[in-house]
Amino acid sequence: MPRLILHIGTHKTGTTSLQNHWHANRQALSQAGIVYPDLTPHSGHHGFLTDWIALPQVYALPKGGGASLKHLADTYRDTDTKILLSSEEFSRAGGRGGKVDFIALRKIFSGYQFQVLCVLRPQAEFLQSVYLELSRHSLPNRPPDYLKSCLESGQVDGLWCDYGGLYRQLREAFEPSEIFLIDYASARRSKDGLVGTIWRAISPEISDPTIVPDRNWANASPRVLPIWASQVVAGWTVPPAHLKDAAAEAFDLHFESRPQCLFTRQEHTALTAQLHLWNQGLQDLVYMDGAEFVLSIAAHDPATIHREDIDQEYWIRLARRLSFACSADAA
Repeated sequence: MPRLILHIGTHKTGTTSLQNHWHANRQALSQAGIVYPDLTPHSGHHGFLTDWIALPQVYALPKGGGASLKHLADTYRDTDTKILLSSEEFSRAGGRGGKVDFIALRKIFSGYQFQVLCVLRPQAEFLQSVYLELSRHSLPNRPPDYLKSCLESGQVDGLWCDYGGLYRQLREAFEPSEIFLIDYASARRSKDGLVGTIWRAISPEISDPTIVPDRNWANASPRVLPIWASQVVAGWTVPPAHLKDAAAEAFDLHFESRPQCLFTRQEHTALTAQLHLWNQGLQDLVYMDGAEFVLSIAAHDPATIHREDIDQEYWIRLARRLSFACSADAA
């Protein structure tokens, strides 16, 4: 019987690096009995989801997402092939971006076994990464409003930060035995890293022919507080590159390599309290289904720089860096 393996992200859990890795090693995967469909020039499989998710036109497939999935399902239905599909867009919660109809997807792949691999990142890190991703081309809400919306809705930009909501969404279409939750922090710390951890879930009976250490991750996030500072100086418009560079240089001079947090200490305390409730709720849901899962909550380094620690001396350093840049341009 064929098997459909869905690697559904979530976002900001090394998905781009994993997709690049699997795409580059399609031949080795094929020799292990796993088909990783080629949607060149993209290494992930977002193009299969365009019937459900509002994605840029660049991901559109000639036959459309649903028709392409049906063709894929029909091609391997009478074989013992494993098909591995990877897209973080599978894990969307809905809203303006839409969400995948997993019941319809299951019908397309009738006759298949299913395996859903879902990597979950500690939410405090996840929220900062999403803030930075939104900042690449637009402006997120100001940090207090950004956090307030997350705490009230359990979502950020159509993505789950209350992972119990994501688990309930998956359970509408999949059995507990078909859902594999993976703790991102624990996987990255393990001997084989995230690639090896996912492989053990896919095929524990055979060695991974493609395994590599977790390094050179794609789409890595920049530091969060210099980005926020550059947005403040820009009057809460998208800051130009030279302003972001100046903010980062000033931060290095003033704070060196200390860890940083977008949220104030009071905001971080409120977030941590909510995370314990959300994660206990997820743990209870999984336990009711006869399994166990505990999500890591990273220990908070007391040396962390919080948003309220951005002091007058930092802003002066930033002004000096901008002055130097202006002088260089004038010369």
